[in-house]
Amino acid sequence: MKTTRTIMCVGLVFVLTFATLLTGCGKKNQSGSTVDEPEITAEYLEGDYVKQLLRDGAEHVFGSIALSNGEDGSVIVNIEAKEYVEDAEQPNGFYIEDKNYGLSSVLAPEARCTFLTGGVTLPQIMTTEQFVEAYKKDVAEYSKNNPDYQSHKLYDIYIMGDQIELILEKYIP
Repeated sequence: MKTTRTIMCVGLVFVLTFATLLTGCGKKNQSGSTVDEPEITAEYLEGDYVKQLLRDGAEHVFGSIALSNGEDGSVIVNIEAKEYVEDAEQPNGFYIEDKNYGLSSVLAPEARCTFLTGGVTLPQIMTTEQFVEAYKKDVAEYSKNNPDYQSHKLYDIYIMGDQIELILEKYIP
């Protein structure tokens, strides 16, 4: 009888110890079955999120954009690829070179975007719908006096598969 109690006690201690160890095996930043997403800031999008997209196979393109509507109601982003070239002989220490090629891709409905409105230098985080609206308003307002305005606004664009997942407008002094 004493042996049975000892075996039961040892078994109970083993089960409790094992159960306690398993509770620490869950993923961090996870509540139930949902992973807690970090706070979405411009710094996060330009840093960790870009790294994640590139690790997952996204293509990066730098350039100017023009938006149009697809036949199915989607937003098509037409990209004119450009390159940022450092050059100490230039007034600002750099120049933007046209790479002489363009491409088009669909802007994902859940894409993340940043935009610089009206001469501000800090980007605003926007949904796809907000970005499209701000872009159209900005181009309509500032293209009146400067027909090339649209081609001087520059973006870092990250394309995953056949959709754009991230657009970051760049402040170029």
